[in-house]
Parts: sequence; structure tokens; C-alpha cells
Amino acid sequence: MNAKINLAIVDDHLLFRQGLRLLLTERDEFNILGDWSNGQEFLSALENGNMEEVEVVLLDIQMPIMDGFETLVKLKRSYPKIKVLMLTMDIREEQVRQLIELGCSGILVKQQEIDTIVEAVLGTYENDYYFNEHVSCELVRDMIHSGRLRGQFKNAELSPREIEIIKLICKEHTNREISAKLNISTRTVEGHRERILLKTNAKNVVGIVMYAMKNRLLSVQ
Repeated sequence: MNAKINLAIVDDHLLFRQGLRLLLTERDEFNILGDWSNGQEFLSALENGNMEEVEVVLLDIQMPIMDGFETLVKLKRSYPKIKVLMLTMDIREEQVRQLIELGCSGILVKQQEIDTIVEAVLGTYENDYYFNEHVSCELVRDMIHSGRLRGQFKNAELSPREIEIIKLICKEHTNREISAKLNISTRTVEGHRERILLKTNAKNVVGIVMYAMKNRLLSVQ
């Protein structure tokens, strides 16, 4: 990775927020743009345009004034390119479903080791999504089959190459792995992914998985 990832932290617990910022500042991969105590403060900073472009935000679910759910909705509406990793003390299935549908890129419990948080940010930056034991393609498949997870998509005309990439994404291959398997550059893979998202109206990789299952693009249904 040549450039640092522009990272923001939004959490109402001062000690946790500042401690996380200190730990991540020590890593060469990140440029910490700032930390905020609630979604309203963070959105105001974005609207004022007084900082560099945020690429990934660590966003707490439970906050006063504007919580993580409302902030996520507004971020995806106004700043769709920002990738959002949600932070929580505990994870409930209903929350997972809601957050996936709203377009979050992953969910982390605050008790995670710092190395896991770093892995999640790097994975989200590179691949648009961080899969872990709480959120995985398998969980998404189960939720779709049971009717607990729904998504609204466009009727897309996809090229054979785009369908091929969708199938590899659904097998949880990274951009680099897809690049090597198809003998194309990672930039080309990223371009295909952007077009797939635009064509299908999916918000992120989980949306692509949902689209693939609903349209029977996978061999296992």
C-alpha cells in the first residue's frame, strides 16, 4: 500500500475513542483525520469540508444526539464512497440484518484486539467489506433463504466477465485473488466492481451477494 488510509473515528466514549486513535496513529497504514463524539459532529465536519477525504470510518452504534444507525443512513446517502465499520459492545442478529441492509461494510465488537481492528480496516479499504464470524457470506445466504434479509435491486444487464467476478466475490475472494485468478489488474477488478454496484444498485459486497442469490447467479442456492 503506497498511500495511507484516511480514517475517522466516531464514538461517544472519550477514553475508548482516544485510546483507539492513539493505537491506530502508531500504525504506518493510517492517517487519522480526527475523532468525534457523535454522528452529528462528524457529519458537520464533512459538510464543512475542512478535512481530507474520509475513506473509512469506525462508527459506534449507540451514541447520543445522532446514533450509528441514523449516521450510517446519512453517510450512505450523501457520501456513498465512505466505507463504514460499525462498533458495538455486543452484536444481535437483528442489528446485523439492519446494518447490512443500510450498507455498512462490517461490524466489530469493541473487545476485539487492535490487530483485528487493523485487519478489518485494511480489508474494508481494499475489498469494500470485512467478513468475520459475525457477518459472512454464509450468514447473508442464511438470512436471504429465511426471508430475514431483503434488498431492492435494479434489473441489471451484466457482462459474462461481471458475472464471473460476482461469483468470485461470493466465494469471498479478495481483489488481489480475483486479479490473479482472472489474470487482470487489481485496478481492472475494482472498475468491474464499481460498475456492478452501479448496475445492480447494491450498496456494497453484501449487496452483491444478495443480488447474486436473488437472481440465481450462484451454482448453490
